[in-house]
Amino acid sequence: MITRKKFLQLSTLSVGALFIPDLFSSKSSFPLSPITDVNLLLKEAKFFRKQKKWNKAKNTYQQILQTNPQEVRAYDGLKKCIFQQPKQEKIYMQMLEDAVSQFPDNKLLKQRLYSQYVQTALGNRKVSKQKNANLLLHAKQKMELLAAQYPNDLSLQKQLNKVCTRLNSNAGEVHYKNNPGLKQQHKQNQKTFKKRFDAFNKDQLYTKLTVLKSKPYNKEREKHIRELYLMLVKRNVKTHDINQAAIIAKEYHNLYPKDRSAIYWMRRLGDKKNDAQFIIQTEEKNHQTQQTFWSASAYFTAVKKYQSSNTGKLQQLVTEMEQTSTEAHQDLILYCKKIELSLLQNQVTQAETQLNLLLTSKAGIKNTSIIDSINVLTVKYLVKTQQGAMAKNMPYIIINAKDLVTSSDIWEKKIAQLNQYRDFSKPVYLEKFQNYLKKI
Repeated sequence: MITRKKFLQLSTLSVGALFIPDLFSSKSSFPLSPITDVNLLLKEAKFFRKQKKWNKAKNTYQQILQTNPQEVRAYDGLKKCIFQQPKQEKIYMQMLEDAVSQFPDNKLLKQRLYSQYVQTALGNRKVSKQKNANLLLHAKQKMELLAAQYPNDLSLQKQLNKVCTRLNSNAGEVHYKNNPGLKQQHKQNQKTFKKRFDAFNKDQLYTKLTVLKSKPYNKEREKHIRELYLMLVKRNVKTHDINQAAIIAKEYHNLYPKDRSAIYWMRRLGDKKNDAQFIIQTEEKNHQTQQTFWSASAYFTAVKKYQSSNTGKLQQLVTEMEQTSTEAHQDLILYCKKIELSLLQNQVTQAETQLNLLLTSKAGIKNTSIIDSINVLTVKYLVKTQQGAMAKNMPYIIINAKDLVTSSDIWEKKIAQLNQYRDFSKPVYLEKFQNYLKKI
């Protein structure tokens, strides 16, 4: 129930509210500054670009240039929109030339224009010749004048040095593919770039990595973060600090679980440490992330090696491999895993049936890698069924396979039929197989 006193209080508040300006409405009497407006519009245009809405992005950049015709970032964005279509160099150059003629004191606009001259001279000869008989030399002359005005600008000096290198290599006239000087320079630049952190010690590298990670996300920055992680892992491996290398690799893998280099080093370091738990956890996480045939296969191999009694998990992984198998060669890998599982479960009769079918279907093939995969499975079966003498005799059967394809011994015959057309030009395969026999 509203009393007379409450009614008067509410009425007073209502009347008072009419005289208080709405500071929080969109029509505030404190408009955004022009700089803030430009930044917001640039962000909006970038958002459109990411969505590939090129016309909307282009219109937004043009809107910025109407009120801020010297905004270089808008020209950079426009370039990305315009160059979605091929052979647009002439249009973009004309746009920059108009801007420079209107604002001759804008250094950044001039830099963009001269840089575009260089790119056009190297990339689109037709437009280059229309513009200037020697556009690369023209760009160099313009840059020299600009560099003389700003002698302390290192970026401008670096840009000028690049143009001089191109001119010395006759890049404007001779195509890159037929230009040995330019190719050599490119190779040298690549080597220099790869060695840019050679002078850093491990602590300095880790500090740089920490600084990069603390910054906002950037696609280019992400490449450098991954590169630094790899460098740190390799440096620690080189100094035999395997535990520290494993810690950094794990951090790398946690941050980028789908990165192939991360999982490669996790596996390699797990083997070096001979840490069963580390290896199984690595493969488990990788499979949870990837959910592919190959991740299930790798996880199966790890569990089979270190937890062979966990046949329930192995059966689950075989089922997952069946569900994710999409290619013909994956069927062979899956079939081999099934035979291994049958042997681990002591289902010897089932394993024998599966192995016989495999030996029959692959008899006479020439792929040495596949042949030896089946040879290894055969050895495992023979050892499991107390036929060690036959297993030890495998190298002899393999070498003399063509003479034993009609042998009266059923296993000797099947092994010979499998190996009769194998390629002996690469002895490494047979050496690996013999080393495997020695281990068991």
